[in-house]
Amino acid sequence: MRMYYRAPRLVARAFASIAVLLVALFLLPLSSAAKRLTAPPPESSVQPNFGPNVYVFNPSMPQSEIQATVDSIASQQVSNQFGTQRYALLFEPGAYGSSTNPLNFQVGYYTSVAGLGLSPGDVVINGSVYVRNQCFGPGNCIALVNFWRSLSNLTINVNTPALAATAANSGRCRKPRRCAGSA
Repeated sequence: MRMYYRAPRLVARAFASIAVLLVALFLLPLSSAAKRLTAPPPESSVQPNFGPNVYVFNPSMPQSEIQATVDSIASQQVSNQFGTQRYALLFEPGAYGSSTNPLNFQVGYYTSVAGLGLSPGDVVINGSVYVRNQCFGPGNCIALVNFWRSLSNLTINVNTPALAATAANSGRCRKPRRCAGSA
Protein backbone atom coordinates (compact mmCIF):
# COMPACT_ATOMS: atom_id res chain seq x y z
CA MET A 1 0.00 0.00 0.00
CA ARG A 2 2.87 2.37 0.54
CA MET A 3 3.62 2.36 -3.17
CA TYR A 4 0.10 3.47 -3.90
CA TYR A 5 0.46 6.67 -1.84
CA ARG A 6 4.05 7.41 -2.84
CA ALA A 7 3.30 8.21 -6.53
CA PRO A 8 0.85 11.04 -5.81
CA ARG A 9 3.32 12.57 -3.36
CA LEU A 10 6.05 12.58 -6.03
CA VAL A 11 3.72 14.20 -8.54
CA ALA A 12 2.69 16.83 -5.99
CA ARG A 13 6.34 17.61 -5.20
CA ALA A 14 7.13 17.95 -8.93
CA PHE A 15 4.23 20.39 -9.43
CA ALA A 16 5.29 22.35 -6.35
CA SER A 17 8.86 22.60 -7.65
CA ILE A 18 7.66 23.82 -11.04
CA ALA A 19 5.37 26.39 -9.41
CA VAL A 20 8.24 27.74 -7.27
CA LEU A 21 10.48 28.04 -10.34
CA LEU A 22 7.80 29.88 -12.33
CA VAL A 23 7.14 32.33 -9.49
CA ALA A 24 10.88 32.95 -9.10
CA LEU A 25 11.24 33.51 -12.83
CA PHE A 26 8.50 36.16 -12.92
CA LEU A 27 9.59 37.90 -9.73
CA LEU A 28 13.27 38.25 -10.55
CA PRO A 29 14.26 41.53 -12.21
CA LEU A 30 15.60 41.35 -15.74
CA SER A 31 19.33 41.03 -15.89
CA SER A 32 21.35 43.60 -17.77
CA ALA A 33 22.00 41.06 -20.52
CA ALA A 34 18.27 40.58 -21.08
CA LYS A 35 17.76 44.35 -21.12
CA ARG A 36 20.44 44.67 -23.80
CA LEU A 37 18.70 42.06 -25.94
CA THR A 38 15.34 43.83 -25.80
CA ALA A 39 16.68 47.35 -26.44
CA PRO A 40 16.42 48.57 -30.05
CA PRO A 41 19.66 48.60 -31.96
CA PRO A 42 21.44 51.95 -32.11
CA GLU A 43 20.79 53.93 -35.25
CA SER A 44 23.72 54.08 -37.60
CA SER A 45 24.37 56.17 -40.65
CA VAL A 46 26.45 53.36 -42.12
CA GLN A 47 24.58 51.24 -44.64
CA PRO A 48 24.82 47.47 -44.04
CA ASN A 49 27.00 45.48 -46.40
CA PHE A 50 24.82 42.93 -48.19
CA GLY A 51 27.62 41.92 -50.54
CA PRO A 52 28.97 43.22 -53.82
CA ASN A 53 25.91 42.32 -55.91
CA VAL A 54 23.23 44.03 -53.83
CA TYR A 55 22.57 47.69 -54.57
CA VAL A 56 20.37 49.84 -52.34
CA PHE A 57 19.23 53.10 -53.94
CA ASN A 58 17.59 56.04 -52.20
CA PRO A 59 15.83 59.09 -53.67
CA SER A 60 18.59 61.47 -52.55
CA MET A 61 21.15 59.75 -54.81
CA PRO A 62 21.89 61.46 -58.13
CA GLN A 63 19.79 59.87 -60.85
CA SER A 64 22.87 59.71 -63.10
CA GLU A 65 24.54 57.43 -60.54
CA ILE A 66 21.47 55.16 -60.33
CA GLN A 67 21.16 55.09 -64.14
CA ALA A 68 24.84 54.21 -64.59
CA THR A 69 24.58 51.37 -62.06
CA VAL A 70 21.43 49.78 -63.48
CA ASP A 71 22.72 50.15 -67.06
CA SER A 72 26.02 48.51 -66.12
CA ILE A 73 24.24 45.54 -64.55
CA ALA A 74 21.83 45.24 -67.50
CA SER A 75 24.67 45.27 -70.04
CA GLN A 76 26.20 42.31 -68.23
CA GLN A 77 23.03 40.36 -67.40
CA VAL A 78 20.74 40.83 -70.43
CA SER A 79 22.44 38.04 -72.39
CA ASN A 80 23.88 36.16 -69.41
CA GLN A 81 21.36 33.30 -69.43
CA PHE A 82 23.79 30.68 -68.14
CA GLY A 83 25.99 32.93 -65.99
CA THR A 84 26.58 32.60 -62.27
CA GLN A 85 26.24 36.28 -61.33
CA ARG A 86 23.16 37.33 -59.33
CA TYR A 87 22.03 40.90 -58.59
CA ALA A 88 19.49 42.63 -56.36
CA LEU A 89 18.48 46.23 -57.04
CA LEU A 90 16.64 47.56 -54.00
CA PHE A 91 14.87 50.93 -53.93
CA GLU A 92 14.14 52.71 -50.66
CA PRO A 93 10.77 54.50 -50.40
CA GLY A 94 10.46 57.60 -52.56
CA ALA A 95 10.23 58.66 -56.19
CA TYR A 96 12.86 57.95 -58.84
CA GLY A 97 12.99 59.73 -62.18
CA SER A 98 10.56 62.37 -63.38
CA SER A 99 8.40 63.16 -66.40
CA THR A 100 11.23 65.25 -67.88
CA ASN A 101 14.05 62.92 -66.82
CA PRO A 102 12.66 59.36 -66.58
CA LEU A 103 14.55 56.43 -65.07
CA ASN A 104 14.52 53.69 -67.72
CA PHE A 105 16.33 50.40 -67.43
CA GLN A 106 16.23 46.83 -68.60
CA VAL A 107 16.22 43.83 -66.26
CA GLY A 108 18.55 41.02 -67.28
CA TYR A 109 18.83 37.43 -66.17
CA TYR A 110 19.18 36.68 -62.44
CA THR A 111 18.32 40.25 -61.47
CA SER A 112 15.74 41.11 -58.82
CA VAL A 113 14.31 44.61 -58.57
CA ALA A 114 12.33 45.41 -55.43
CA GLY A 115 10.85 48.34 -53.58
CA LEU A 116 11.60 48.46 -49.85
CA GLY A 117 8.42 50.28 -48.82
CA LEU A 118 5.51 48.82 -46.90
CA SER A 119 3.37 48.87 -50.04
CA PRO A 120 4.00 49.19 -53.80
CA GLY A 121 2.93 52.86 -53.70
CA ASP A 122 5.83 53.73 -51.40
CA VAL A 123 8.39 53.34 -54.21
CA VAL A 124 7.57 55.04 -57.51
CA ILE A 125 9.67 54.81 -60.66
CA ASN A 126 8.81 57.43 -63.26
CA GLY A 127 10.06 55.86 -66.47
CA SER A 128 10.22 52.16 -67.26
CA VAL A 129 11.64 48.87 -66.07
CA TYR A 130 11.43 46.33 -68.86
CA VAL A 131 12.46 42.98 -70.28
CA ARG A 132 12.89 42.49 -74.00
CA ASN A 133 12.22 39.24 -75.79
CA GLN A 134 15.16 37.32 -77.20
CA CYS A 135 15.42 37.98 -80.93
CA PHE A 136 17.29 35.92 -83.52
CA GLY A 137 16.48 38.26 -86.39
CA PRO A 138 13.63 40.40 -87.73
CA GLY A 139 10.29 38.82 -86.89
CA ASN A 140 12.01 35.98 -85.00
CA CYS A 141 11.56 37.05 -81.38
CA ILE A 142 10.59 34.65 -78.63
CA ALA A 143 9.56 35.16 -75.03
CA LEU A 144 10.39 31.68 -73.78
CA VAL A 145 13.37 32.75 -71.71
CA ASN A 146 12.10 35.90 -69.97
CA PHE A 147 12.29 34.28 -66.57
CA TRP A 148 15.02 34.17 -63.89
CA ARG A 149 14.32 37.80 -63.03
CA SER A 150 11.83 39.52 -60.78
CA LEU A 151 10.19 42.85 -60.08
CA SER A 152 8.18 43.44 -56.91
CA ASN A 153 6.67 45.96 -54.51
CA LEU A 154 6.93 49.15 -56.55
CA THR A 155 4.86 51.36 -58.83
CA ILE A 156 5.95 52.29 -62.33
CA ASN A 157 4.55 55.45 -63.92
CA VAL A 158 5.35 54.68 -67.55
CA ASN A 159 6.26 57.78 -69.49
CA THR A 160 8.48 56.46 -72.24
CA PRO A 161 6.46 56.58 -75.49
CA ALA A 162 9.53 55.76 -77.59
CA LEU A 163 9.90 52.42 -75.82
CA ALA A 164 6.22 51.58 -76.34
CA ALA A 165 6.44 52.48 -80.03
CA THR A 166 9.59 50.38 -80.48
CA ALA A 167 7.96 47.36 -78.85
CA ALA A 168 4.76 47.75 -80.88
CA ASN A 169 6.60 48.16 -84.18
CA SER A 170 8.81 45.15 -83.58
CA GLY A 171 5.81 42.88 -83.09
CA ARG A 172 6.88 42.10 -79.51
CA CYS A 173 3.86 43.63 -77.87
CA ARG A 174 0.20 43.55 -78.80
CA LYS A 175 -0.77 46.24 -76.28
CA PRO A 176 1.94 48.94 -76.38
CA ARG A 177 0.79 50.71 -73.21
CA ARG A 178 1.19 47.54 -71.18
CA CYS A 179 4.37 46.46 -72.92
CA ALA A 180 6.32 49.64 -72.20
CA GLY A 181 6.37 49.22 -68.45
CA SER A 182 6.25 45.47 -68.10
CA ALA A 183 8.98 43.47 -66.50
